Amino acid sequence: MPDSGLDVRGLRLERGPRLLFDGLSFSAPARSIVQLQGANGCGKTTLMKTLAGLVTPDAGEILWQGQALATLPTFRASLTYIGHHGGLNAELTPQENLDFIAALAAAPRRLGVAAALRALNAAEFAERPVRYLSAGQRQRVTLARLALFDTRLWMLDEPFTALDHASRALVETLIDEQVEAGGTVLIATHQGFDSRHPVTVVPLERAA
Repeated sequence: MPDSGLDVRGLRLERGPRLLFDGLSFSAPARSIVQLQGANGCGKTTLMKTLAGLVTPDAGEILWQGQALATLPTFRASLTYIGHHGGLNAELTPQENLDFIAALAAAPRRLGVAAALRALNAAEFAERPVRYLSAGQRQRVTLARLALFDTRLWMLDEPFTALDHASRALVETLIDEQVEAGGTVLIATHQGFDSRHPVTVVPLERAA
């Protein structure tokens, strides 16, 4: 696996009349954990969507393994992106949600849906409609994508929201295993977390 990972160079992001970032640069190489840290409202979620290719930056460039994101039609096959709101359909069960997500995804599978739910201790409510689940249970279903797909780059927006101590420790272990397998993990959160590996913190402040 190439070691270049993700590189952000001179990124400028505007949201309506607000300038969120200007000249933002950092690297998230293979076998690393990078934490985007900042207060609520500083633009972490918008930045994560931009790095995932969902929002076009106003200036600068984003490179994955040395190539510009805009020129990489296969980038999605390398990425597992977990957004802040999860994206689950409340009327479907966890099994049905992940079946649907897996059917549309470009990324290769690591596990089957049932096994991925078991990996996040979510098998016991796999057939229960999501609307009946607690916030922590929903988050575990959302994070089952980490076990479901075999991708080199993880982008996680507030992944520990609503998790109890045991579930949080499970996700921390999955993150460490991803790094040890040669992957890159980018986390947007204002919370601390435990890891066996060094965590590079990128502090985010609004542009003046």
